[in-house]
Amino acid sequence: MDELKKHIYDENNGLHYTLVGGYYVPDLKLSEENHPIGHYGGLHREYLKQEHTARYSSLILTGKL
Repeated sequence: MDELKKHIYDENNGLHYTLVGGYYVPDLKLSEENHPIGHYGGLHREYLKQEHTARYSSLILTGKL
């Protein structure tokens, strides 16, 4: 059996992958940005988390919240 490369690059989507347990996992990094949201921003975040969980999750995953 051929030995698999530890790291590969996919030119189609521009992502780097690392071999983990027989599977290639994309090397993703979260942004290190930290913006203060203030008191009312925190209240709105908690409101979204409790009352609009799907929208909250979407905003978290896209990095907009």
